[in-house]
Amino acid sequence: MKNYINCIAHKTSEGNLLIGEEYTALFDCGMAHCADQTIQNIKNALKDRHGKPSLPLDYLFITHTHYDHIGALPFLRDEWPSLRLVTSQTGAAVLIKDTPRRVIRELSTVAANENKVKFDAAYSDDAFHADVIVKDGEFIPLGALSVETLETPGHTRDSLSFFIPELELLIVSETMGFLIPGGAMYPTYLTSFNDAVKSIEKCRKLPCKFLSLPHHGIVDQDVNVFFDKALETITACRDFILDMNEKKLDQEAMYEKYIQKYGDKNILSYQPWDAFTVNARATIACTLREFAPNE
Repeated sequence: MKNYINCIAHKTSEGNLLIGEEYTALFDCGMAHCADQTIQNIKNALKDRHGKPSLPLDYLFITHTHYDHIGALPFLRDEWPSLRLVTSQTGAAVLIKDTPRRVIRELSTVAANENKVKFDAAYSDDAFHADVIVKDGEFIPLGALSVETLETPGHTRDSLSFFIPELELLIVSETMGFLIPGGAMYPTYLTSFNDAVKSIEKCRKLPCKFLSLPHHGIVDQDVNVFFDKALETITACRDFILDMNEKKLDQEAMYEKYIQKYGDKNILSYQPWDAFTVNARATIACTLREFAPNE
């Protein structure tokens, strides 16, 4: 798909570029520690047929505000000062808070250390702000192509997916789950199982033929098979947690068993241990909150 170009600089990072006739858009910008390579990949994709810079980067659409999806933002703003960050009202509110900004910086540093990369953390937190706030179902035109915003909470409350109707392309948020090469899928709902189910079914109804998945770009995956697998994965996770609850395990014991079940080398090759453990506790807590609130 010539209009949609994978600019991901590291397998744990993000960044897929959509080139419209009038505007260009990046979907998530990935990790801070590989921002330089991400920027170079984008610049290479934006060169004209003579190898000269031809287009700026106009928009950055973010699926959610986690560090591995937005950490490189300050460096992209340095390169393209007119860049406009697009998110929901919920995402915009998250980005201006001190705690999320601190967590982005801390986990970006952890990821850099784990990948043995020097990371310049001397950026300004003020780079993390929204420029364009969109609502569910709203379109932003890029010329002959347009981007429809879909609120798909479940992974986070601010999770968004994006549909490009002219390309029949759906860029899904991590609410759907995390599919790794080889076909294994991992549950990633952190704020609500019920919201995740609704988001999966919402996306399934779209007339899409192509899927762009987190940390991958376009994948060779049947759309309905993917959504079936997404539901199966999160349902199995919910049932696993509720079964532990019925056996009267406390949350710390549940956490240990969750780690044993899901914390394998495959998922940990994409996610630092610190981030994985925080997410594991969040999944357990939100499941119990929704399905066993009085226990």
